[in-house]
Amino acid sequence: MSVTIRKIQEGDKEEWTNLWSGAGGYLEFYKSTVPEKVTETTFKRFFDDKDPVYSAVAVDDSTGKIIGFANYLTHRNTWTIGDSLYLNDLFVSNDCRLKGTGRKLVEFVYTEADKFGCENTYWHTQFENHRAQLLYTKVGYKAGFLVYKRPKE
Repeated sequence: MSVTIRKIQEGDKEEWTNLWSGAGGYLEFYKSTVPEKVTETTFKRFFDDKDPVYSAVAVDDSTGKIIGFANYLTHRNTWTIGDSLYLNDLFVSNDCRLKGTGRKLVEFVYTEADKFGCENTYWHTQFENHRAQLLYTKVGYKAGFLVYKRPKE
């Protein structure tokens, strides 16, 4: 399968939204939901020059369809002078997995981090997401941190 990775465009909204929150999409994979307003706001942020939130899409060259995405953001931190890049979401359609698309998306994000001058690029995944971890151990390393969250009241 030949795939092109490129920055998201405003005309990609319907396909991105279907991969994000549609049947068989990212949120369903994680057994989660977000309000439609969150999805709308997230998509708008990709095109706001004042907001350091970005997205890249994977396009199947034979069909022109979007088959995956990487959503990422940059931020300051206290451990480096340069910013960090956080790969917030990485997703490839179930029927297109294990064909190198996830790796290409991660490599695109690495290139973006270099362009931004980010000194650190990182991401999280669920402990049980073993298939993704097979890729992640090839393109990165396990940092040894656990994530804790503030409980909702």
